[in-house]
Amino acid sequence: MTSRQKTTLLVAGSFALGGGLLYLALRNAEFSAVGEALRTASYGWLVPLFIATMVAHLLRAWRWQMLLETLPGEDGAPSERVSLRLAFYSVMIGYMVNYAAPRLGEVARAANVAAQTKLRFAGIFGTVVVERVLDALVLLTALITVAALFRKRLAGILGMFGEGLRSALNDFPPFAWILVFLVTVGLVVGAILLARALKRSRASERSGKEDKLIGILRSFRDGLVSLVRVRRRAGVLFTTLGIWFCYFLMADLPLRLFGITQTYSLDILDSWALLNVGAIGMSIPSPGGTGSFHYVTVQTLVHLLGVPATPAATYAIFSHAAQLVLVCAVGFACLILQGTSLKALRKTTAEARTE
Repeated sequence: MTSRQKTTLLVAGSFALGGGLLYLALRNAEFSAVGEALRTASYGWLVPLFIATMVAHLLRAWRWQMLLETLPGEDGAPSERVSLRLAFYSVMIGYMVNYAAPRLGEVARAANVAAQTKLRFAGIFGTVVVERVLDALVLLTALITVAALFRKRLAGILGMFGEGLRSALNDFPPFAWILVFLVTVGLVVGAILLARALKRSRASERSGKEDKLIGILRSFRDGLVSLVRVRRRAGVLFTTLGIWFCYFLMADLPLRLFGITQTYSLDILDSWALLNVGAIGMSIPSPGGTGSFHYVTVQTLVHLLGVPATPAATYAIFSHAAQLVLVCAVGFACLILQGTSLKALRKTTAEARTE
């Protein structure tokens, strides 16, 4: 099986997963009411929503730039400084790629920086991993606060989630089970391919390719320890807090846009809970959170916050679509401003994956 076939299979499985979860999320919504809500929404809230979103992405690029500063250059020389513009372009391009090929966006943004600098891809990708670990730690801490704030509701909600999932599975149409089957096949094939890759890696070591592998691992190690070596630790802390504050606004403002905050008496703590539980949905490997974000968000609004299914679905559809359009538009613009084509980006990413 070729690399392209493997990627196609994994992407197909991801879309199948996203499609199944999207069906589960929206099956109880009245789409005529969703359309009416979209027609009568207070779109003045789009301006602060756009600003919060772009500031969040800019802060993420700045934080990543500070981590990239710790990477050694060639022969141990001081690292080549990565500009904030290149870091921002790469972040947005990576987000855009994630909507088409989940988790490949992280590879694409690291590969984009590697193509524009003399830094090794493995080291750059190590800093991306550190970023994700840092976000996971912040999310875990935030989820603990959510559990403490909503502890009286959570016991019954977990059972309701399970019961709702069982009910939805009983109503699954035949084509949905086909999608589930494809996802299962994709996971099995992925496990087999991983086992074969590990076997080939061992064979390569025995055939005298240890030096290259060791070099890659050392570069990756440099990326992983970037958080320890970073000089501007206060900057990393500031940007991390700023990113999550902007994320809070990105969760809260669409509630106000549709009048959900006022109608159902929600407050900032409810928005905080929605942000953090919704982040779990975005971490599931579906295309840009499609389906997984919708399902987790709708279930949180309905069962945790007491919002009916239709306005909950309206919020999920709009929030995800708005981010999709903005990210893809800005990501494509960054690609053009950088002077890179989609074809060149695919080639760069493919070469990085085989390094």
